[in-house]
Amino acid sequence: MALAAAVQGARRPSQTITWTDDNGAPLDLSGATITARIRNTTSNQTAASDGTFTVVTAASGIFRWDYSPADVATAGDFEVQFTATFTAGLTPARTIVAPWSVLKSI
Repeated sequence: MALAAAVQGARRPSQTITWTDDNGAPLDLSGATITARIRNTTSNQTAASDGTFTVVTAASGIFRWDYSPADVATAGDFEVQFTATFTAGLTPARTIVAPWSVLKSI
């Protein structure tokens, strides 16, 4: 899963993400609640994202990340891991850690 870069302080555009397995098949997100943790690769500090995660097309594994001010407050390189908690069945699911950059604004 590739993540697009964001710009420091910019909460738009939101990021639309497709959650896939190692074979490229989408994970069905029906009934899932999505959360994320973000690690700053320079300081190694990790924090929970307080952005909003909305499942857009559950069967296709598509969800949207609306950044919170804290998500894009600091420019730099980060790693993000998403967690899906389901109402039934095996839970939770986690993505492989993905690189993400917040580019400096002027």
